[in-house]
Amino acid sequence: MVIDLNQDQKKKLKELIINKRYSEFEFEVEQLGKLEQLPIFLIQGYAGSKVLNPLSKKADYLKATIILEKIYQKNKSNLEAFYNLIISSLKAEETKYVLRHLIERYKYNKKDLKVLEGLARCHFLLANMNLCTKFFKELLDLSPKSTIDGGRLTYLASLNYISDIDQTRYFSECIKLGQKYSKYSNFEPYKINKSYTDKIKIGFISGDFRNHSVNFFLKDLIQKLDKSFFCTIALSNLEISRHDEVTKFYQKNFNEWYDIYDYEDKSLIKFIRSLEIDILIDLNGFTYGNRIGVLAARCAKIQIEWMGYNNSTGLENMDFIIADKNMIKKDEEINYSEKIIYLPKIWNAMYVPSDLPAVNEAPHIKNKIFNYGSFNSFKKISNSTVRVWSQILNNSHSQLYLKNSGGFNKELYDNLLQKFLNHGVEKKKIIFLERSNQKDFLKDYYKIDLALDTFPYTGVTTTFQALIMGVPVLTLKGMNMNSRCGESININLGMKEFIASNEEDYVNKAISFQTNTKLNSLRISLRSKALKSSLFDTDDFSKSFGELMKSLLIT
Repeated sequence: MVIDLNQDQKKKLKELIINKRYSEFEFEVEQLGKLEQLPIFLIQGYAGSKVLNPLSKKADYLKATIILEKIYQKNKSNLEAFYNLIISSLKAEETKYVLRHLIERYKYNKKDLKVLEGLARCHFLLANMNLCTKFFKELLDLSPKSTIDGGRLTYLASLNYISDIDQTRYFSECIKLGQKYSKYSNFEPYKINKSYTDKIKIGFISGDFRNHSVNFFLKDLIQKLDKSFFCTIALSNLEISRHDEVTKFYQKNFNEWYDIYDYEDKSLIKFIRSLEIDILIDLNGFTYGNRIGVLAARCAKIQIEWMGYNNSTGLENMDFIIADKNMIKKDEEINYSEKIIYLPKIWNAMYVPSDLPAVNEAPHIKNKIFNYGSFNSFKKISNSTVRVWSQILNNSHSQLYLKNSGGFNKELYDNLLQKFLNHGVEKKKIIFLERSNQKDFLKDYYKIDLALDTFPYTGVTTTFQALIMGVPVLTLKGMNMNSRCGESININLGMKEFIASNEEDYVNKAISFQTNTKLNSLRISLRSKALKSSLFDTDDFSKSFGELMKSLLIT
């Protein structure tokens, strides 16, 4: 039996939606009776409200997803329900309710932009990066004017994960982005007139001033930069609700702190320009939390890309990108729109946690089975990486521990497991770990004999963490800045034997280390070796970083 609404009830509910009072609307709907007894338009409106409500949590998005999937399943001509289903599924980070419908709709109409974006973003969640880029490419080919939204940025970022995308191809796509941003940036040219007898104002813009991997490499630098030369300014594009203890640390240690999340681009450009920042360093690139539109219009005399995104942006107004001599070769600089500035040793250095767990004995000595491991984001585990790791597992008495640095998601884990099973790997050889707190995260390296680096998108934070826990990391030679992070780390550590020249060499080295007795002694000495290297020498790094910044302004 369907509950009827009188005119006053309908009017009240309509007004609540029009005025975006979503929580009140949802409460009123819930008071009317069981949801399934309400008119279909109201059930759909209730689900849609949860999709739009800024106070909604994952559980709310999932509830909306289940409701919308049922509605669409009964009437597949109801595209409004379907399009809302796509949005709610992505917000809930659950693809099982929508993916099969997206595939069905795609077969029916390959030019539906919402379907293409839905497919791209679902595969992004599942770490199917080849399919993610395929559908984003189809979307952008059909709708080039969608350049200035998150779709193209996610597409460009995703190209870093694909093995058959070289730097020339990636850069050509970046140039398209840069050209579009130039056309859409209708702002006055940036002008600044000041002498450099005062302190150099160095700004850092990021959406990640929180418990995030960037923190491991920024924390000591902000504390140790020479404050007699520099005034440090934080431009935080992080929602206030996501501030944590790390945020508080930065609020205390930056000379100036500004929350910019609620600024529209035009207002933010004017605000940042009013600060008269000399050097503005972007820590996001194309990752979540970026303000690319603001940087494209120029907000400081000098703008630099560093650390949070290790590749070119293609932006005319991004002047420099910070690298080291191991990451970009001189004859490759043509494939970066930014001028390359080189730090003398390594492009970033990690601070040393005060509560490091002790290093343990190599686990295979007791367990009699060799343990590989990777705690990188599953998005970095490319199809090529799965194929190569499968060869190692299928040809040795070994197992592989995996943990997604982005957190546990059953769909994501199941999807990755299936990829290994498709290559004939026994299920028992793949051991998944759920995400843990920082201290326990490091203790998970007790299980690992040798860390396997992903490619072409290598690990950075996880590699530093493995080394400090006495676990060497086998990496593959790369072809651009992003894919050579592992090389640079091992070269700076004096461990070139852990750099494979190609995939065959990677497989052979990985298997040979199982019987290499030096691996056992190396585990005990590796932490000390790493701590004495440039990888963790944040004093020297901060000094070199400061000198590099001064050299850009003072000649």
